[in-house]
Amino acid sequence: MKRKKLMVALLAGTIIIGVTTAAFAESAIQLFYNGQEIKGDTAPVNINGKIYASVRAIAEAMGADVSWDKDSNQINIIGKDQGRQIEALERALAPKDSLGAVNSWAEAVKQRNGAWQYALMTPELKSAFLDELASMGWTTGTSSPWVKEFKVKKIAETDQSVRYSVTFTWTDSIGSLSDSVFYVTIIELNDVWLLSLIEDLDVKGEITELNKEDQFLRSFFVEGKADSGSTYELAKVFLSPNTKIYQGYTKNELKSDSLKDGTHVEVDFKDGPMLMIYPPQAEAEIIRVFDGC
Repeated sequence: MKRKKLMVALLAGTIIIGVTTAAFAESAIQLFYNGQEIKGDTAPVNINGKIYASVRAIAEAMGADVSWDKDSNQINIIGKDQGRQIEALERALAPKDSLGAVNSWAEAVKQRNGAWQYALMTPELKSAFLDELASMGWTTGTSSPWVKEFKVKKIAETDQSVRYSVTFTWTDSIGSLSDSVFYVTIIELNDVWLLSLIEDLDVKGEITELNKEDQFLRSFFVEGKADSGSTYELAKVFLSPNTKIYQGYTKNELKSDSLKDGTHVEVDFKDGPMLMIYPPQAEAEIIRVFDGC
């Protein structure tokens, strides 16, 4: 969520909010904060197209303290910033090993607890997920289907990170079952273990055809196996300037010339529209190369 700042002008103990007169011409004015109505001693009023409302009522609804200094003729609003408190709490509860981190994240997904999932992320990953989680009210998933159970499996380890697959089994009121797999990278950061990457594995296999334009690689086909753990057995993968190519599960970036016929790769598609003709076609967000590099 983009951070929205409420611009307020203090005038004689009121907040002035510019609106059109017509908007509230016929009905009483109600004031809401995060979906909850703010009820003060003085109801908001519309005077010449501006809404006047109680500073105290609004500030206290936001968790701030309000005081009036008659000597200086000032209204003082002191907010209660809990950012440091939350950071300290997250650090105290952070997992001390990679397995604890991935199991905690999986349990948070099962419980649909977005705040817990967020607390287990690196600062960079938090930035990527903040808008999405905040827009959901920090509750992820749906009431149906729900996660019945999950299985965690370590699939790779380097001196930089540990990578796990997490298989979620979903069910519903009629008992139907389905699985989804996520690939989670855990790193150690300041003596705690946090998630640095959450990926789908869209296609895994061998590059079978390269398509170039003006000597630049634009796309390629990947052909895999049914039991590879990926979403698709065959797909056409498009490259963009934003596509990241890594050597295996490391953070070592490669150039597109590392992609050759016969190279084994794992591809995570960029979120968004994709052509669902067969084989499916989409832009790659991450490509991991496992040989020929």
